[in-house]
Amino acid sequence: MYWIWFFIFLNCLVALITYRILFRKRRLFSERYGMIIAMTCSGVISLIISMLVQFTMEVQIATFLTVICCVIVGAFFGALVTFQSILAGVLNGIVGSLMGNMLGAVVKDPTICSLPVSYLNTVEENMLIFGVFGTLLTCITMSLVYFSLKV
Repeated sequence: MYWIWFFIFLNCLVALITYRILFRKRRLFSERYGMIIAMTCSGVISLIISMLVQFTMEVQIATFLTVICCVIVGAFFGALVTFQSILAGVLNGIVGSLMGNMLGAVVKDPTICSLPVSYLNTVEENMLIFGVFGTLLTCITMSLVYFSLKV
């Protein structure tokens, strides 16, 4: 289960690096681009981090903790440009966090969605697969955001 913490650390590191790059170039953004950046970054980061945190804690604690953290992440990415983008970032942080919590809860306990009990044998394997896929999704999305700065 230590690999989950590695994935959480890696996703937080990618988010921090992306934020630093965007913060340095924030004066070049139009309002429209700022909204897209706030929505994209906060949505993907919130989804993946909340899913990974859900794997490590109980459902109620993880849901409350990740919603608060992801609202803060959304506010930071939204604050790069205007007040409207803060609202978009916060909203996508909340939505991404709740989706990640739901996905993590179903991966941890497949019987929630009436999936066969035989899936309970592969919970650890499914957590690893979703962790790797989520980390790759975060890296690819942040790479596309970085590439969009150059175009």
